[in-house]
Amino acid sequence: MQVKISRGCDMGLVGSPEQAIHDGPVVRSVALSGVDYPGMRPKFAVAEGDRVSVGQVLFIDRKRTEIAFVSPLAGIVAAIDRGPRGTLSALVIRQDDVDVSADAEPVCRATGQEVRQTLLARGLWPAFLTRPFGRVPAPDAKPDAIFVTATDTNPLAADPRVVLEPQLDMFRRGVELLTMLTDKQVYVCQSPGADLVERSDRVRTVSFSGPHPSGLAGTHVHRLHPLGMGDQVWTIGCQDVAAIGDLFETGCYRPERVIALAGPRISRPRLIRTVLGANIDDLTKGEKTRAEGSAKVLSGSVLAGRDATYLGRHHWQVSAVDSPPTVRKPSLLERLNARRASQSPRPLIPTEALEGVLPAGLLPVPLMRALSVGDAEAAQRLGCLSLVEEDLALLSCLCTSGADYGGLLRDVLDELAEAA
Repeated sequence: MQVKISRGCDMGLVGSPEQAIHDGPVVRSVALSGVDYPGMRPKFAVAEGDRVSVGQVLFIDRKRTEIAFVSPLAGIVAAIDRGPRGTLSALVIRQDDVDVSADAEPVCRATGQEVRQTLLARGLWPAFLTRPFGRVPAPDAKPDAIFVTATDTNPLAADPRVVLEPQLDMFRRGVELLTMLTDKQVYVCQSPGADLVERSDRVRTVSFSGPHPSGLAGTHVHRLHPLGMGDQVWTIGCQDVAAIGDLFETGCYRPERVIALAGPRISRPRLIRTVLGANIDDLTKGEKTRAEGSAKVLSGSVLAGRDATYLGRHHWQVSAVDSPPTVRKPSLLERLNARRASQSPRPLIPTEALEGVLPAGLLPVPLMRALSVGDAEAAQRLGCLSLVEEDLALLSCLCTSGADYGGLLRDVLDELAEAA
């Protein structure tokens, strides 16, 4: 099946990465950041100063104790920073020269329940995000569909086909395992011309083409499985699917992640191999150009990325841009830069540019107004439950108000999740 998205926005940023995978720099610290796990309150299994191995449990979800969060790096727990109301700010691990990696254990995959229990215990359950609410699913939940994101239309993105080429067999094994977590469809959403998996009764391949946001999971969900009352679907990135296949094939937890190190302030834009939660200073050391002015370095894309010290759990990019960025379409990115620098809200002026950047059928201006005033009930009626922060990044960029609609959406989703 092929789906063409006709409306959206191609930003035309300079600094696109070479689509070839290179070894990344040595990463001396990593972190698990609480912002990646909305609503999660940790119960720690380690303390500051403890030595940990790759795949060792660091903490569990206090309310859903089956869900384990594990270490992507062998080293020493350098810091545990707690957030408000018992949440996690960050858990930082510093690389240690002593190899304490545990031996791989065989993994049984005879039944769907055993697959589920393995993913929960071995740290790969947090790779899933739910729609609605954009949270890690409950341990006993069964989704109405699972969406695998194997395409990316964000500016300066890596081509998932290049990323998956050396691990394609593991990716296909991972997709097979996903079918054991649901009685319904697994959708593999890919770029035109990709031949990642074979279609079956349970696995449906769909090619999406067109401008951004055609590569976003929110677009795929809205087009292929619109959420009805009581529905829940899960989304997962293709690299995490490959990690699932690897876990069951070898028994090893693989924290590797291929990301795009790109942007006009990167001297050699390319794809690099690193680890989950990598320190961004380590990734960009010696990589930034010496042009006048300071570079803005983001975890994630220039649209939906955030200022951060460590790579986000669901981010495939580190973007280094100018202030203001150097682009072929300066008016668009000037708005993006103004939004990030804005200190006070400005009027929301409906423009034609706002139309077509949300999935078909969702009304951008009424939704933006509801989010601006924190009207969760109105936002729910207007379809916010099918969205997460990245789905509104283009609106934030194009809107005259300078508001961060992704952040406003997260506030509303958390309110609705707590009330559910």
